Amino acid sequence: MSKIYIIDDDRDIVDAMTMVLESENHEIAFQNDEDDVVGNVSDFGADLIILDVIFPENDGAGFEIARKLKHDEKTKNIPIAMLSAVNEKGQYSGSFSNADKDDVYLPVDEFVEKPLVPAELVKLVNKLLS
Repeated sequence: MSKIYIIDDDRDIVDAMTMVLESENHEIAFQNDEDDVVGNVSDFGADLIILDVIFPENDGAGFEIARKLKHDEKTKNIPIAMLSAVNEKGQYSGSFSNADKDDVYLPVDEFVEKPLVPAELVKLVNKLLS
């Protein structure tokens, strides 16, 4: 059993992912804001982080959170899957994909478009935990 930490402001999405991932015997914790993410992830002992990009108060919060997590000694080695609908919603000019991953601006292990069907979520999680 792996520990997966979800950071997403949409409670329906968190609930759906939780249901799918718990059915695969993963332990889930989550938060709906950007407060003390590094401390919360570290305290939970996460093996994987699933992170949204856009939060109501800050359209780029997910990018900032990813950078904080990857630049902190306690959390830098935890894989991050960034799930977002930024390309679909048009929040940013251009679009984001795995081609945009880098150690400075987008330090994530996978960038995946929402919505993600349950089988794709399980496949993504298994890939990042292996």
